[in-house]
Amino acid sequence: MKTEQVNDTQSKPTTARKALTQRERQRRRCLRSLLLVAATILCINAAVTSLLISWRTPAVVSFDMKQTLDQFTEQAGAQSLDEPQTAALTERFITSLSAELQDWQRRHDALILVTPAVISGAADITDEIQTGVAHRMAAGGGN
Repeated sequence: MKTEQVNDTQSKPTTARKALTQRERQRRRCLRSLLLVAATILCINAAVTSLLISWRTPAVVSFDMKQTLDQFTEQAGAQSLDEPQTAALTERFITSLSAELQDWQRRHDALILVTPAVISGAADITDEIQTGVAHRMAAGGGN
């Protein structure tokens, strides 16, 4: 009889282990699936965030304000104008320059920095802005 009891006690833990092992397998399968879903959601979130950042980030360009002002000063100085005419011309130039910069920035969704603030890597739009200002000035105003 002792051998039967020993066999019975040995068989009971074996069946309990099998049931526990099935539960563990199910639990591991469930956790693995859950981790896979979480990793997938994380990857999708990272991709969407990256896309939004690159889509919303404006381009950075540079504009040489000093060169533009120096060029205007030279051209205005070459003309023989009295003080009220010079003041009116300067006001028209400043208005035209400001309007051209704002229009360019809005059209291109860009961040415009003055040239001394840029170390490297930004496109220079000075010639394009100067041409736009010249057209505005020739048209008779800044608007």
